[in-house]
Amino acid sequence: MCAPIYVPTSDAFFADGTCMNVPRSAPALDRNCNTPTGPRQQVNKITSYIDGSNVYGSSAAELIKLRNPNSPEYMAVTDGNNLPPNNDTSACTLTVQGESCSNAGDSRVNVVPSLGSYHTLFVQEHNRIVNLLKGLGWTDPEELFQEARKINIAQIQHITYNEFLSWLLTRTVLQQNNLIITGSRTTFFTGYDPTINTDIANDFGIAYRIGHTWIPSQMKLQTDFPETSDINDPDVKNIEDTYHNPHMLYMRGRTGSNRLVKWLTEGRCPRTDRLLEDGARNKLFLKNGVSFDLAALNINRGREHGIPPYWKYRTELCGETLVDPSSWSSMTLHDNITIALLKSVYQSPMDIDLWTGAITESISTAVIGQTLTCIFLAQFKALRNGDRYWFERPEPEGFSLAKLAGIKQTSLAAVLCANVYDASFVIPQSAFIPGDVRNVFRPCSEIQKLDLSPWSRSVKRNLDTGKDDFENKLVHLLLEILKEGETGDVKK
Repeated sequence: MCAPIYVPTSDAFFADGTCMNVPRSAPALDRNCNTPTGPRQQVNKITSYIDGSNVYGSSAAELIKLRNPNSPEYMAVTDGNNLPPNNDTSACTLTVQGESCSNAGDSRVNVVPSLGSYHTLFVQEHNRIVNLLKGLGWTDPEELFQEARKINIAQIQHITYNEFLSWLLTRTVLQQNNLIITGSRTTFFTGYDPTINTDIANDFGIAYRIGHTWIPSQMKLQTDFPETSDINDPDVKNIEDTYHNPHMLYMRGRTGSNRLVKWLTEGRCPRTDRLLEDGARNKLFLKNGVSFDLAALNINRGREHGIPPYWKYRTELCGETLVDPSSWSSMTLHDNITIALLKSVYQSPMDIDLWTGAITESISTAVIGQTLTCIFLAQFKALRNGDRYWFERPEPEGFSLAKLAGIKQTSLAAVLCANVYDASFVIPQSAFIPGDVRNVFRPCSEIQKLDLSPWSRSVKRNLDTGKDDFENKLVHLLLEILKEGETGDVKK
């Protein structure tokens, strides 16, 4: 079934009288795998949890295809430490012989090369953790895989809440809503509640498309040469020329993935506002002269999913009191210019779509506005509080306090330094914020890193080696206690 978008006569880009062919979202079965009798719900492409499913897949069958068949402790990679090929050539558009679509835990890995580069980063990180565990005495392939996976997922959860949400919502908002990741070495997270619904809320699925305002007009392979936006530079591509095309990952001797990660880290994304770059606004998925309008798709998808209007979220989720939501004077979170633009396309403020109203709110200190903040807080609280395997829980679901302390030392900058940059490279301490006096640049050698020493199984058993390891200390302590016991001088 389709939910087409008809092009109005006034459109400045798309031809008059045409329509965009938009298939409806796939319907979900209910929890008993039956056709639902209530409102239609939609299917997620990956799991709802922050569990690395974009890296490891969302089923056992997917995971088998992503692991290295010859060394199953590792994730499969190809030459140049890139993602393995996807034999389904319809997964992307190939323009150069010898290249292939990428295979990852999320099929959207092929949408743009920069997205694929971050999938690659955490596959590389998994394999790096395996090597570190081997150096600490771990030998069983299945144990190595599962523990490396658990650590990698914990890093993703820690980075998401400690860095990404701190940037997106501010640490003040996180603290006010008990979502802060503490540096405590003496306590676990005790807020797990198995009754919480951890599904991705339908409104969050629409609201989270705020990220579409961050899509840049161009994509670039970072090099040692001066920064340029010259489209004649072979390392620079207009965004519309990269959709579903993995070619940039193969450029410069198959080093494109790491170079794209560097570009994402060292550059700035567009502001959070009501503007989309032309490559997304008019030329989304451009192929053979046919393209889509991403803003129109987002609005259309919200309507197809039955998302309530914007004002409902201000009153029912955010708790605002609107004396008359039908009056334009109720639009207190928007500036006058934006209100005038909204008046030109909506008859009443009660008609404004959630995505439209939320992304156009005025922003002061945070990256997003008030309504998006309410929606995001509700979702990210549920994803943490309802996750049995949240990394801050005690073993066996989580980790010991010593291991937790080692994980909480990590950051996205640390993952980047370990996989992409060399020790002398200078990087902002927080990879989500441009480097300045508040976020100073430091050499990778000085960035605090994941500490896996609590995972060590390499305890030497020869007391004559002079090694000051834990077991030797314990044995010597016991000998001292026994000796003092013989003299009647036993100490606690």
